Amino acid sequence: MGQFGMSCLAMAVLWAVGLRFLWRSRRPLWRCLVVSYGVLFVLFVLFVLFVLFAVTTGAQVYYLAGLYVCLLAAGAVGLDGWLHSRPDRARGLMVATAVSTAVFAVIVLPVLPSSDVGWTYGVSTNSGESLGWPQLVGTVRQVWTGLPAGQRANAVIFTADYGEAGALNELGRGTGLPTAVSSHNTDWWWGPGNPHATTVVAVAPGPGRMPGYEDDLRRNFLRVRVAATLLNPDGVHNVEWGGHVYVCTGQRRPWGEMWRDLRNYA
Repeated sequence: MGQFGMSCLAMAVLWAVGLRFLWRSRRPLWRCLVVSYGVLFVLFVLFVLFVLFAVTTGAQVYYLAGLYVCLLAAGAVGLDGWLHSRPDRARGLMVATAVSTAVFAVIVLPVLPSSDVGWTYGVSTNSGESLGWPQLVGTVRQVWTGLPAGQRANAVIFTADYGEAGALNELGRGTGLPTAVSSHNTDWWWGPGNPHATTVVAVAPGPGRMPGYEDDLRRNFLRVRVAATLLNPDGVHNVEWGGHVYVCTGQRRPWGEMWRDLRNYA
């Protein structure tokens, strides 16, 4: 379903035509594109669904998007001859493309009010990922400002997800919040912030997203306190829904040393 969402249902005709066109060309380099698509489709889609969900691919269906450039281009060449032989076919294709585009636009583009996107989240998570980010920033800021000034001077904000770090750093700019750090994916390379921090304000998504996250914190800190719970005003159960903001103190190792083992690719 996610593959259809990257273009539209009508465009799936071009995928099939493009695959057929490239394979029947008998050109080895063109056939390599067909083989590459098949292999990656199995790896990124079927493997995720039937073996280890999101372990290697993170369930990001758009990883295949680059291949659709050549498939759609090849399909357009093949389809051109089919339409040229029967000009009336173009009308049906245009109608089907317009209808499917309208349907999928509601799912993949931010055209609906935030209160109405909950039903689309199961098809395309992009529509609901940023819901509640202003409230996330406000909640973290409330926890941050609630710390004594001396404690804030030696504290960092650490997020489990790069999206949360981005939300805090963009929407929290100018609100008094420091730059948030994250060990998620390539954000880890930007470092731990203050390597000598003695307090870590940890922002974690819902338990379904990262089960056992609190246990990991307790293995690294002597004291872990739940300071706030993350929700959104529209009740959409996205990544942050049900997550927590923790205040962690009494680290078992220096924060800068701990950072080496926190890297998380998912």
